[in-house]
Amino acid sequence: MLNYKTLTVKWLTILMCILFVQLSFATSLTPTQITQFNSLPQAQKEALARQLGVDLDAVQAANAQTSGQGNEEINAPVRVSNLENKEVSSNLETSKEETRLPSFGYDFFDGQAQSFSAVDNMPIPLDYVIAPGDVIRVTLYGKTDREYQLKVDRDGKITFPEFGPEYVAGQTFEELKQYIKSLISKKIIGVETMVSLGSMRTMQVFVTGEVKKPGAYNVNGITTLSQLILSSGGVKESGSLRHIVLKRNGKSVGNFDAYNLLLNGDASQDIRLMSGDTLFIPVKKQTIAIEGAVARPAYYELKGASTLEDALNYAGGSTAKAYLPKVSIIRYSTSGKSQFTVDLTKRDGRNYVLQNGDEVIVPQVSERLNHAIALRGEVARQGTYTYHAGMKVSDVITSLRSDLKETADLNYALVVRENSLSGKINVLQFNLSQAILSPSSQDNLSLQENDQIFVFDNGVDSDYWYRSKKNERVKVDVHQIKSKVESVDGETGAVIIKDAKEKNEADLNGASHSDTVKRTSREELLRPIIDRIKAQSSLHEPASLIEVTGAVKYPGVYPLPKNADFSKVIAAVGGFSEQAYMYKAELSRYQKTSNSFEVTHRNFSPQEVLSGSETLDLSPQDSIIIKTQPNWQKDNTIELQGEVVFPGTYTFQRGERISDVIRRAGGLTSFAYPHGAVFSRDSLKRQEQERLKLLNVHLKQEIGSLALRRQTSNASYTSSPTEAMAVADQLSSTEAIGRLVIDLPLALEGKTSSDIMLEKGDKLYIPAKQPIISVMGEVQFASNHTFDSNKTVDDYISEAGGSKKQADIDRIYVVRADGSVYLPNNSFWFSRQSKPLEPGDTIIVPIDTDYLDGLSSLTSATQILYQIGVAWSAIK
Repeated sequence: MLNYKTLTVKWLTILMCILFVQLSFATSLTPTQITQFNSLPQAQKEALARQLGVDLDAVQAANAQTSGQGNEEINAPVRVSNLENKEVSSNLETSKEETRLPSFGYDFFDGQAQSFSAVDNMPIPLDYVIAPGDVIRVTLYGKTDREYQLKVDRDGKITFPEFGPEYVAGQTFEELKQYIKSLISKKIIGVETMVSLGSMRTMQVFVTGEVKKPGAYNVNGITTLSQLILSSGGVKESGSLRHIVLKRNGKSVGNFDAYNLLLNGDASQDIRLMSGDTLFIPVKKQTIAIEGAVARPAYYELKGASTLEDALNYAGGSTAKAYLPKVSIIRYSTSGKSQFTVDLTKRDGRNYVLQNGDEVIVPQVSERLNHAIALRGEVARQGTYTYHAGMKVSDVITSLRSDLKETADLNYALVVRENSLSGKINVLQFNLSQAILSPSSQDNLSLQENDQIFVFDNGVDSDYWYRSKKNERVKVDVHQIKSKVESVDGETGAVIIKDAKEKNEADLNGASHSDTVKRTSREELLRPIIDRIKAQSSLHEPASLIEVTGAVKYPGVYPLPKNADFSKVIAAVGGFSEQAYMYKAELSRYQKTSNSFEVTHRNFSPQEVLSGSETLDLSPQDSIIIKTQPNWQKDNTIELQGEVVFPGTYTFQRGERISDVIRRAGGLTSFAYPHGAVFSRDSLKRQEQERLKLLNVHLKQEIGSLALRRQTSNASYTSSPTEAMAVADQLSSTEAIGRLVIDLPLALEGKTSSDIMLEKGDKLYIPAKQPIISVMGEVQFASNHTFDSNKTVDDYISEAGGSKKQADIDRIYVVRADGSVYLPNNSFWFSRQSKPLEPGDTIIVPIDTDYLDGLSSLTSATQILYQIGVAWSAIK
């Protein structure tokens, strides 16, 4: 055990160490102490700093200042004492509006307490004043080679070993060099002298006022006023940048205006410091805000009486977009907030005297182009052009070949003109080709300032919009998909792509076969015009729009120009489509009466109206329907494949039947098997696709119910919901084929119920007779067998190895070659002998799916769909 004396000595030793550390931190820190302190973990450093009552930031700053110094005698500014660094709240609270702008100049001095790199390698200014603490290096060479390191003592003298003391304090470095050279030349003959400064003195200065880190700092002899501000962390935004005072021995020896340095690069006021100097940053008194169309929007400090021109110079001047005749000044006073408008283009406006707190707002000029017209749409060079009096359309578009794209519509173009007083627009329609080829025609409209010319596409080789599976609109170049086009809808102008695989090759995101690509360039250009016309309509002035639907190239809503006739409306919609019925159309007109609203209809002949035999007056909000030619059918074709004498694609007239087109194809060959005919129809394909989607939804609902039942009961199932979900996934990927079960032998015999009428896009495949019976499903070995009329379903299942354990033998079914399905059971109303097997039949042995209750029928349905697709795959 330790005795009492030993414990007392240990505690006294620890106490003396603590007192020594406190004393060291309270005065100045050596680099070694700072290094040891900073080697501690952060938590221990903070705890020790709180215990000893020192500023942790100051110690870390001192460490940064001492690191990397090559000569300890040449010190960077080091903070050696700490005044209370409490943030003094400003008397003026910063409003939300003021936070939008920065305060000019403060970021230049902003930052942590910064260190300066060692200056022992920097050239010494010739006007540097020698003072105690400086070390002067004197080198002699020639007759004698010597070097002296002479330190200026407290009395301002240096002492040469051979010559004695010499007083040098107060001399500039340049004067010192001349003095020592002269002195050596008198004492020693034949010696050259070189004088340099070995190291500079370290002196203590003070920083007070509105600075971020006030206190005492150790600085070297060439430190200037601005460098000291940087080392103190910068000026608070409450401090002044224009009235910085340097005091020496209690008297002001310099006033530093930072704006001279920041705005003009004038550092003449940035004087060097002397030992004991005090730098004082007062609170700023006058500030203004400048925002808007100036080079440097910010808050600026005023110095004395300042004019608006002075403030504008502070902000770097106005930008090219500034509107100087109406500069706004917001002023706050005891009476409240006031608004003044000043013309900076005049002398009185430039000499306008600002006050503390003024907000100067320099507005921008209007974005509206003056003396210009705009050209948009299907032109080679969109943009604005200079307007001149007497300008016409042919002056802007001079050539059909060089100024227009190949897709430009030469029969329909618009000039949109805005009324400068009311802001409303008027629409003028003209024939573009006539305007260019016949400059003297009425279509060559005279233009006015700020007119806009719109040129539309004619729908040939233009861009298209494509709607993908994700319901996203994707713009596609028609040249990429031209080889993939299957057909064009004459009524809507829609382009239908061939199939999903080819769409992927065309980079169309794998959409379904029914997706279409539609022209919208015309619609996109017209939309802002139509929206503007709708916006300017009123109770007594309906929107000047007309709607045209039916057998036209571009049905839709169009602007109705003044004095427009039926021919101009037809030109707007791109003309009639080829199925248009020219002898009868309908015009519907919406009319408001005194207390009601009614719609009237009128039939007219487009052909008679265009020839002038019939008149047709148009009004805003009219709706015209161009009817389709009765019995119009285009591209009515059916594709015959397989065992016909002349297979191929045949065109038919509405009303023709299957037997008619087979007769035209030369009939069936001797190898044909009409009982196995496969017939598909596009309309059925679309219906089947929708049913598959609905079936998939129901299937997933059943799987969800299964999962819930398994969580809330002790039921057990032979398959999990995850396995059942695989069935749903398989169903979602199944492609509809649109197969229609037909009895081709009866159709060829002329039975009307079997000989169905043809539709556009029908396909008929007649296979060759193959005496084969297929067995699939839950059998030991799925296989194909030679047809034998004497064999039954059970015989073929036995030849396939028999059924598996999980087979549902009560629901065995047969898929006929023509797509029909029957159940070969032994009930009293059916018998296998009544429906014998035929060549091409497929026997399906399904799986027992009672574990999914109602899901079993859905699973069977997917198997049926799959089996139906087996025969159809032969066509592809």
